[in-house]
Amino acid sequence: MGSSVLISGKKDSGRWGTAHPSIADELPASVVPYQGFKTADGDIFIGGANDKLFRILADKLGKPEWKTDAKYSTNNDRVKNRKELESLIEAETTKKTTKEWLDILEGSGMPYAAVNDVMGTFNHEHTKARGMVKEIDHPACGPIKVINTPVKYSNADPSIRTPPPLLGEHTEEVLEGLGLNKDKIQALKQSGVVA
Repeated sequence: MGSSVLISGKKDSGRWGTAHPSIADELPASVVPYQGFKTADGDIFIGGANDKLFRILADKLGKPEWKTDAKYSTNNDRVKNRKELESLIEAETTKKTTKEWLDILEGSGMPYAAVNDVMGTFNHEHTKARGMVKEIDHPACGPIKVINTPVKYSNADPSIRTPPPLLGEHTEEVLEGLGLNKDKIQALKQSGVVA
């Protein structure tokens, strides 16, 4: 996803975070609400993962009556009424921008975060501070942006040593390293087995 966005320069094709199937069937089913919700201009993740946090959320959403509503007062009740509650929450979150919600939830003690798309992630101040996107020269494409190594060490400076290879660029080197002679490699190329 990251490389696709950097190459195209366009937003990714959809929401991945909390909507990803590897997450959706685990934690969110047992804790409600614990997922991303649409805002007026994006998405925000909200973790009302226990009764205390849900009460904070109800107040911050301007819906204090939810705290004592029998359908939502305990997590078990919220799980049973999940679809209804999630719709009600999103009806509120879509009334303000992500930034407005971040300001409202600041200091509340409840887990929350803006949900960035891939382009937003690459433009985020932390991503820039960590040098996670590097521009390098590619022999065929010219300057391209690539994802830098995510692992950072205090006494080492890992870096991108080479641009992505061209198709077949290292074929001979690799096959010779495996013990094939030049005639065998040429025969494989001519038959279309390798590039």
